[in-house]
Amino acid sequence: MATTKIISEVKKIPHTVGNVYDFLSDFRKIAKVFEMAADNPQIQEQIEAQTKKKLNIKEHIEHWDATEDNCTFVIKGFGEAGLQFVEKEQNKTLKMTGYGRTPFEFYIWIQLVEKDAYDTRIKLTVHAELNPMMKMMLKKKLEKGIDQLAEGLTQIPYHMIQNLE
Repeated sequence: MATTKIISEVKKIPHTVGNVYDFLSDFRKIAKVFEMAADNPQIQEQIEAQTKKKLNIKEHIEHWDATEDNCTFVIKGFGEAGLQFVEKEQNKTLKMTGYGRTPFEFYIWIQLVEKDAYDTRIKLTVHAELNPMMKMMLKKKLEKGIDQLAEGLTQIPYHMIQNLE
């Protein structure tokens, strides 16, 4: 097995680094957004208005269970997945790895840089242990997925959800 490294483009988030970090560093807050959007059409519409994208969380993710530092969920068509924080540096870095059943070992790093009060830059890096066959099959999908995830993180209305408990 060899480590495959995939790096997203640097993206701009028009929110404070504190709001972004506070949300992304607690899986319970992320879970709460999934629950609220899935159960409340008004909240889903607000998020869709902010992101300018159609959102149907129930179509893609279900059975989200979270603590502050780890989560598990089911991705329809893929199966159970999970994440766990292994390191957090306030307003700078979040490092996580797979939690529970994962088909291969991987790490995801989220790097945050505050350029200005409402200008936070984000970059994602994935380190995945893939054998040559898996690398051939998954590398392009992972590259596309990590860029889509980075772009998706720029669309979250962090100011609307900063105080979720």
